Amino acid sequence: MSTEDGCESTPLAQHVSFEDSTWDSLHPVLKNYSALSCREVLSTQPSGVRGGSIHETNPDAIRLIVERMGNFQAIILPSSSHYQLWWNLTVAGAILTMFTTPYQVAFEESQSLFKQLADFLEKVLTLLFTVDIFVNFNLALYKDEVILLDRGRIATEYCRHLFWIDFVGVFPFVWVASLCAGILEASYESALMLSLFRLLQIVRTRRLVKFAEDLRYDARVSLLVYTLIRDFAAVVISCHIQACVMYFLARIYHFDDSTWLGPLIHSKENSLEAYVTSFYMCVTTFCTVGYGDFSPKNLLEKCFGSFFMLLNIAIAAWIIGSITLLVLKGDETSREYRDSLSVLHLYGTMHNFEETLMDRLKRQLRLDFDNREIADEQVLKHFPSQVRRKIMRRLYHGHLINSKIMTGIRPQFVDAFLTSCKVEIFSPGEEIVERGSIVSDLYLLVGGIAEVAATHNCSSFSEDFEHGEHTEPHPHISRLEAGDFIGEIGFFTESPQLFSVISVTVCKTLTLSRQSYQILAEDHPGSSGKILHNLLQKVESAAIEADLPKPLHVLRSGSAFENDHSMHHPEELDSLTAVKDLVKMHMRRRQDDDTTKLLFAASRGDTKTMSLMLGHGFDPNNTDYDSRTALMVASMKGNADAVKLLLKFNARPNEIDMNGISALMEATKHGHKQVMELLLNAGGELCMPECQAASVLCQAVFDCDIMLLKRLVKAGINVNAADYDKRTASHIAAAEGNAVAIQVLAEGGADLTLPDRWGNSVGYEANRSRSSQQLLELLEGSNVDIDNE
Repeated sequence: MSTEDGCESTPLAQHVSFEDSTWDSLHPVLKNYSALSCREVLSTQPSGVRGGSIHETNPDAIRLIVERMGNFQAIILPSSSHYQLWWNLTVAGAILTMFTTPYQVAFEESQSLFKQLADFLEKVLTLLFTVDIFVNFNLALYKDEVILLDRGRIATEYCRHLFWIDFVGVFPFVWVASLCAGILEASYESALMLSLFRLLQIVRTRRLVKFAEDLRYDARVSLLVYTLIRDFAAVVISCHIQACVMYFLARIYHFDDSTWLGPLIHSKENSLEAYVTSFYMCVTTFCTVGYGDFSPKNLLEKCFGSFFMLLNIAIAAWIIGSITLLVLKGDETSREYRDSLSVLHLYGTMHNFEETLMDRLKRQLRLDFDNREIADEQVLKHFPSQVRRKIMRRLYHGHLINSKIMTGIRPQFVDAFLTSCKVEIFSPGEEIVERGSIVSDLYLLVGGIAEVAATHNCSSFSEDFEHGEHTEPHPHISRLEAGDFIGEIGFFTESPQLFSVISVTVCKTLTLSRQSYQILAEDHPGSSGKILHNLLQKVESAAIEADLPKPLHVLRSGSAFENDHSMHHPEELDSLTAVKDLVKMHMRRRQDDDTTKLLFAASRGDTKTMSLMLGHGFDPNNTDYDSRTALMVASMKGNADAVKLLLKFNARPNEIDMNGISALMEATKHGHKQVMELLLNAGGELCMPECQAASVLCQAVFDCDIMLLKRLVKAGINVNAADYDKRTASHIAAAEGNAVAIQVLAEGGADLTLPDRWGNSVGYEANRSRSSQQLLELLEGSNVDIDNE
């Protein structure tokens, strides 16, 4: 079996063996993939997406996959450490080529040590890049963000593009040109021009483009350092090439007085000195400092000088622009901060803000600007929601689950809670929660220290902060630390705050708005109910430790009573009992709302809403004001799917409402046979006392509702149930002459011999009412005496 790339595939049943201990951390999904499946993963990339493929994000996983796939052992991976070393070596060779090749063209006739060193480097570099061609024929390629591991396709793609560039870089054009010049007995000027073929070696520097791109996105190198190195290298390379070209032009004219450089270097036999002189002139011309500017004399020099100066303008503009962008980027934040500070000062002046208030606002403004770029929202906005959720969970999950009110909460609610929160930072001395206000936000302290101030000392505490005098804990203040909620009782019960929470240090909080919490509560009713239950347990636990009564301001300080149970003030009249009642009232109201929502969903057969609520832990046995459960409503409406769902989530089938009606009775009364079967299989009963059963049976017989009578019998009703006169449904049926009803009751196990309070039997009632012959025969066949004995 072969794949489309021409390589033999591995059967799907043959899985790749991943014993490497690091594999789970590299890519847990691919751990049990077959070799063929792994290859499909490596060759898959969605259309319209650039980058982000597995070979970019997880090169070590690529290495492990290929090592386990025996077909590709000879293929070199770009991410392998050996190739990375080779790649860096070729980059160094490309840099050397950029300097040695122009120098050799210009100073070919020189015999200096510098020229000999350049000739030696040329031979070494030619050998290096020749070997690199063979390496590239065995190097995995990336085409359209997909890695190619087949050698045939690699060779095809390489020959289409880069091979010819690399071939030009190593072909001995200079040797061929010299041979041609000797055969044709070319002139000195012609031979000199043929030496320009050496410049074709500069195509080797194509590697510098990728090197610069990789360096640009390397987090280990700052953008400033990268920009300075790149710009400086551009200037040096430009001046080096121009220096070599100027010397070459002087050689064409034999360094006579018709050249600008000729008189300067005619007496210099050392090529290094001549090069330095030429390079100096190019640098001064590029920098336009006015000491040794290039002054062309002949036509070639004028043409080159024009091109040289235009190129310098472009390079200088590019360098100035890149440096300016870096400077402006640093100044942009400072300018924005200063502008905001000026606006704040103007605003404070217009409204006569006190100096202490202005100082607080300035501190908060500075804190905001210092943390704006590293704020969670700013950093994580570039990532998908699932990635943001994982990061938020990693950062703050521990603080959240360690709180008492989050005990037993489902992980889905925790993730949704973290996603809905925003991060806020408060400077020291700021009021996070103000006394007397109805809290509209829930705060979870994840960093820093805050203190809870009692009502009668809150203002003085703030003044201490403003003047920097708060050095010892206030006698009526409780400390909050990372992991404590702030004002949760007031938030959940929507009651006014009787305290203030003030930051002691810089405080970082997760803030959840009431609107966001209401959305969470609707989507996770079970978890929201569990939070209120935990809150009540927290209050009751505090009551036991505090030995009731306890001041209300301590309780409404959020998590304060977990940390310090000694706080109280004799002037406080509200007690912990009032808070307990407030929490219970809010729990009942929340439960009533959710119960009503569940009952409406059961009535409509909205299994989607029901699944969502029940799946998040909502109790299906909660009742409304008539003690009716969702199972009763669904049974009454005949919504079989809703009944199945409720029974699946352990709904009790034998609950009764305030009228004594059970779910089975609702289904029986309204003729929903499928629902009856479901309830009976779940152990459902009518749960009716004898007097009620007798009343229902007698009414069914009196109304001649034989179908209802049959359903009641099937539901297991007591067919011998008697009323206050000890009369059963059989007595009524006989008195009415209803033979069918008598037959149904008899088949259901009715005792037709039972007398009523006057001693009259069923047979006597049938005889006295002159019932039909069919009824009498039925009774005689059942051995029922039609005479009253």
